[in-house]
Amino acid sequence: MNKLIVGFVPKDSREFAYVVDSKKYKGYSTIEALASYFLQDSVNFRILLLRPESLDESWEEDLKSRLISIGMKEENIVVCKFPTNGSYEGKRFITDPKIISDFIFLALKENYKEEKEVILDVSRGLNFLVLSAVEAYRRFIVAIKAKNILNRGNILNFKYVYLTPLGEGGGLSEIRLEKIDAPFFFDYFKNYDRLPFDFETEKKEELCMKFNFIKKYITQIVNTCIYTVKRGFVLAFLTIIDWKKVEEFLKEAEDKLNFLALMDLDSELSEWEKTSEGEEIIKRKYTMNYPLGNLWIYINLLKAFLEIYYEYRDKIFIENDLKWVKIETLKDFNERIINGVFKEYGTNVILGNELEKFEFSFKRGEIRESKGGHSDILRNFNAHAGLILDFLEQDPKKGAITYKKEIHNKINSFLREWQKEIETYKS
Repeated sequence: MNKLIVGFVPKDSREFAYVVDSKKYKGYSTIEALASYFLQDSVNFRILLLRPESLDESWEEDLKSRLISIGMKEENIVVCKFPTNGSYEGKRFITDPKIISDFIFLALKENYKEEKEVILDVSRGLNFLVLSAVEAYRRFIVAIKAKNILNRGNILNFKYVYLTPLGEGGGLSEIRLEKIDAPFFFDYFKNYDRLPFDFETEKKEELCMKFNFIKKYITQIVNTCIYTVKRGFVLAFLTIIDWKKVEEFLKEAEDKLNFLALMDLDSELSEWEKTSEGEEIIKRKYTMNYPLGNLWIYINLLKAFLEIYYEYRDKIFIENDLKWVKIETLKDFNERIINGVFKEYGTNVILGNELEKFEFSFKRGEIRESKGGHSDILRNFNAHAGLILDFLEQDPKKGAITYKKEIHNKINSFLREWQKEIETYKS
């Protein structure tokens, strides 16, 4: 099984003894012992080392040399430097803790190569860095789940590394791998209007415009997709959402959201000064009001929705400048996606009943007639899974339906009702 092992570059000066599966290994870090263990069993794995900027690069080089000496290939060892917070050896770093977590998240995201098992070593490192790594790891797990929401057979293992002292003056510890998970809640995302980045620089407005618009649009369109699935608005999902715009935006968003991953920690967004006592201070000129890792969860989920659309777009046909969908296509979507993937059982029943009524009428060569006089159109739109007759054109011969052109804007307005649900939940 392919594995990715993730851990901090440690600042150790002596050798320790470790036990893994009743076998003893020696090394200056847990990572070395784990590498020895997996190399002995000829397991295919890579190592991602996280080095805080406060730690001299020589520690990274020493660890890499030791790993290579026990049999690791250099190309299978990757090191990522990330920002830190606090005072270390005459230098003080001032960094928003969410930035630290986001850098670790991006290191995981950028270096994950579809391994079947990801192991995070939380046995070594300062407590606040361990907590930042765990926070990033949980977001990474949820992002992977969002990415694989249509492929539940692609089951991955996620594990933590723990150490249990076994005596001998603290010189012997047992390494244990414990499976962990993070829940994936398929629901609306709150704080959709909260912008993530806050910059303290002359280019503040330019940088805000470049990066902050991404989050608002991403969360809005993801929430719209969630709303269509939870309510059963399949016809709206396939014909009203502007998927071409989504496709273009996803490409742009991926490029721009790599900003932190590619940013030089010593760039103009970091401010250096020296105190009268000679202490160097490094301050980041940006903070995060919203975790960047969450945005990648939303992006992966939006990619999944786009993939769903791709599966059905060839079954959408255009006549008279309208997008038509056959009842059999909507029924397939209802069973495979709403019921099969997202387990929205109540919605599945309501939509199924509506589609059966169309199917029954079309087999008789008839269209379904609206009785009119609806007092609450939005309520009826919800009650009939978006298939309110006043809004539809019907073609019994082709067994297909579509929305009237003149009411597209009204439907788009209806699809934004999730905002009211979120506000109601908050209050």
